[in-house]
Amino acid sequence: MAIVPSAANMKFKFPEFAGIDDGTIEFALEEAWVACGSGDWVDDANLALGLMYYAAHLLQVSILRTSSGNGQIISSERIGELSVSYAAPNKNTQSGTQSDFTMTMYGQRFLDLAYKNFPAVTVVNSAVRF
Repeated sequence: MAIVPSAANMKFKFPEFAGIDDGTIEFALEEAWVACGSGDWVDDANLALGLMYYAAHLLQVSILRTSSGNGQIISSERIGELSVSYAAPNKNTQSGTQSDFTMTMYGQRFLDLAYKNFPAVTVVNSAVRF
């Protein structure tokens, strides 16, 4: 059985989340486990790292949305003449979900790890031999 990372593991790996309460981090890890814990990862170490990057992505998106004050992610700001632009997540992600992993560096690292663990398969011949 795979070892599921804890809030302490997350805070050690990502010190930028040290100020976030453990319950919030544990919830993000739980959500990450539901999303990617049942797949056939190369090994438990890759699964644990994938869970951590996925959870970090969720936490970072939550922080970005909260800091904007209106639930949207700020894509640019200007102080003189006060101008704020909001980013809309890309709805056409490869996974088909509403979450855009390219919005954070953690999401990008998760995608890299997922592609390593689940490479695309090319079918050359439709005949199956056992």
